[in-house]
Amino acid sequence: MIKKLSLILAFVGIAIYLVVASQIETPKEQYVAPIKIAMSTTPLSSPLIIAQKLSLFEKHQVHVELLPVRGGHRSFSMMTDGEVDLATSSGSVVMFNSFLRKDFTVLASFVESDNDLKLITLKSSSITEAKLLEGKNVGMIESSASEFFIYAYMILTGNKEVKFNRVFMDASDLGPALLSGKVDAISIWEPLGYQLNKEYGEQISQFQTKGIYNLSFNLIAKKATLESSLESYVKVLAAIDEAQNYIAEHPKRAKSIVSDFLNIPVTELEWGWSDYLFRLSLSNVLLSNLQTQARWAIATDSVTDTNGMPDFRLLIDGRALERAGNTDTHL
Repeated sequence: MIKKLSLILAFVGIAIYLVVASQIETPKEQYVAPIKIAMSTTPLSSPLIIAQKLSLFEKHQVHVELLPVRGGHRSFSMMTDGEVDLATSSGSVVMFNSFLRKDFTVLASFVESDNDLKLITLKSSSITEAKLLEGKNVGMIESSASEFFIYAYMILTGNKEVKFNRVFMDASDLGPALLSGKVDAISIWEPLGYQLNKEYGEQISQFQTKGIYNLSFNLIAKKATLESSLESYVKVLAAIDEAQNYIAEHPKRAKSIVSDFLNIPVTELEWGWSDYLFRLSLSNVLLSNLQTQARWAIATDSVTDTNGMPDFRLLIDGRALERAGNTDTHL
């Protein structure tokens, strides 16, 4: 009888426990918003693409969402508009925007190239030398590396005094504008240059411009989010660093991953792959390039110079890069 009573009490105890337990809400896993990165759809963004596809962001315990966009100038605008946390942009985009605002900072450069931009004309135009651009219409993307590049080319080829008309348009419109005769030449970045060469190689002429302009692609953040998100940004850079090591060790597989992501043939990707130097850095070279471009922008009235030369040291923050374990920080 006692044994039976004990058994009944045991069942009652279990029943009570189950009822009470069902009333207690199990704590839900706290939701952590992803770090959103506006990423330009160019092979220059390969380290971010590799990091996502190989789950390196997750490995470094940070949730990242990549938002592909055409051009670093657009990704920068998405960041300043509050649509994303980080953006990929060229040094030229940084320079142009430094005259307009001081609320952003460069976390790191992650790739460089001295052959990503191209100056292209039609063979039928007979524009075979830079001096023949006198009075011509040149298509370019405003406030971007595309705009600075054409001027850098003219200066370094001794054609600084040649006057041409700037025609600003979207990157996707440059090729059609050239082919239709709306402009006489275009300053364009990859992979758009390759695509023109592939489809209209017999009609176009490409100037020899390798080494004219050393483009850096950078990861940009808003200053307002830097303190609260610094630890996350450290992890983002650590993942990018590992992705760059993967690119160096497995170039064939890396190119395949990037090719699939950008939906371009591997042959197109290889067009400029050897020109890319994938590395995380912040150096006086970046600082010097920004200052050089700013002096040009002021001299050519490409910006409204209301406060003089920006202090670019105030727009570069190496803390996340240093904490990510990178030693290539010399400012």
